[in-house]
Amino acid sequence: MRPLPPRGGGGRRSRPEGAAARERGGTAPEIAEPPPAAGRHLSFTKAAEELNVTPAAVSHQIRALEEQLGASLFERSTRSLALTAAGRRLLPPATEAFELLARALADVRHGERVLTVTTTPSFGARWLAPRLGRFVERHPNIEISIRHTKATLDLAREGIDAAVRWGRGEWPGLEAELVGPSVLAPIASPGYAAKLALARPADLARATLLHDDCCEEWHDWMLRAGLDPSPARSGPVFDDENALIQAALSDQGVGLISVALVQADLDAGRLAVVADLPIAEGYGYYLVTTPASATTRKVKAFRSFLREEVKRDTRA
Repeated sequence: MRPLPPRGGGGRRSRPEGAAARERGGTAPEIAEPPPAAGRHLSFTKAAEELNVTPAAVSHQIRALEEQLGASLFERSTRSLALTAAGRRLLPPATEAFELLARALADVRHGERVLTVTTTPSFGARWLAPRLGRFVERHPNIEISIRHTKATLDLAREGIDAAVRWGRGEWPGLEAELVGPSVLAPIASPGYAAKLALARPADLARATLLHDDCCEEWHDWMLRAGLDPSPARSGPVFDDENALIQAALSDQGVGLISVALVQADLDAGRLAVVADLPIAEGYGYYLVTTPASATTRKVKAFRSFLREEVKRDTRA
């Protein structure tokens, strides 16, 4: 069905309240729908007012459709308009179809504005949240939604635009860009380190090791330090790195923690690196996207924001 020409005589007229309601807040583009509009109002004039076109244009569009169908949709008289049997059959599904299309178009427009990002609770709370205001200031037309989870979500299936993940960049089928190189280091409170005289890697044999939900990273660190890795299996396990960091702050032990997450605590002297042997090879925070979402305007904006924030940290 071809779009109708706008009613002449100057600027665009505002649409009636009923049309706005059907478009769920007026966010969808206008759709030329003369037959359903005329069927609702039983008036070409009122349909024209709703669609912001001329009555003649509405009448012409309906005539063209009737010719294609080989059936009359309206019974016309001098003062009234009524639906024929064919018109009564067509009106409900036609109205529903246009409303579905309007809602779908509104959803597409909304999707272009909303940026959905998933990341871990620790990164979201300790690194991203304090900086997020700058993204909002630079991109007021992008609404950002953060989903915090430790699970590795299927981005395409979950409708997620991007993820910020810790690791080595190995996620098959996805694009991963290292935006924040970081290191894992043994970190504890200064008081705990002093109490146990922790200074060298071997000293950690007498410390309580704090784990984030697996022991592989401590196992790798022990091997790198040339130590027996068997103690890497002992110690409390936390399923949230925020809790692990709090345990370290509370003199509970030594955690193998991403330095980027606790830089403020290190600078303030609340935490300290207790053995100068970090794990750095390939580890860091990656911006992860599907190939399709990588080139969208909103993801490009978020990527630039992350790069700028990393540069800001480096300058600081």
